[in-house]
Amino acid sequence: MKIDLEIMDLFQELEELIENAPLKGLARKSISVDKEEVLAIISDIKTLMPEEVNQAIWINRERQRIITEAKLEAEQIIAQANQEAQIKAREGEQFEENLKQQFDDIVESSEVVERAKQRASEIINKAESYAIEIREGSLDYAEDVISSVEQNLIETLEIVKRNKRELREE
Repeated sequence: MKIDLEIMDLFQELEELIENAPLKGLARKSISVDKEEVLAIISDIKTLMPEEVNQAIWINRERQRIITEAKLEAEQIIAQANQEAQIKAREGEQFEENLKQQFDDIVESSEVVERAKQRASEIINKAESYAIEIREGSLDYAEDVISSVEQNLIETLEIVKRNKRELREE
């Protein structure tokens, strides 16, 4: 409440300064005031303004800035989307034309289809053969590993037996 009264006093002081200022000019509608004195009163008023007012002013400015940036960004996004849509439409048309041409070429030549079937059959046969080789190789490898482990176990068992005998002989 004290701040409100001080602000009102400063407004009153500003009003009196303007009312008591000497008139100038022929029409006597202009006045002459001390610029420094008016600016000092305005500065005092700003100082007494509640922080909430300053925050509200800042929030309003930020809101305007964000809205302006959002509008600009939205316009840019729309323009870019329109460009990309046009490019995709052209690409789609070209793709469709290419697809039609390929279809026509395939339909015209049943030999291509027959060669594709033969090639697919060759690939399947090679894949099956390769799979058998891999399976056999895996079995051989597994057998080798198991044999190696078996041999190590036999050697370890012999060492254990020998150590056991040596313990009894002592």
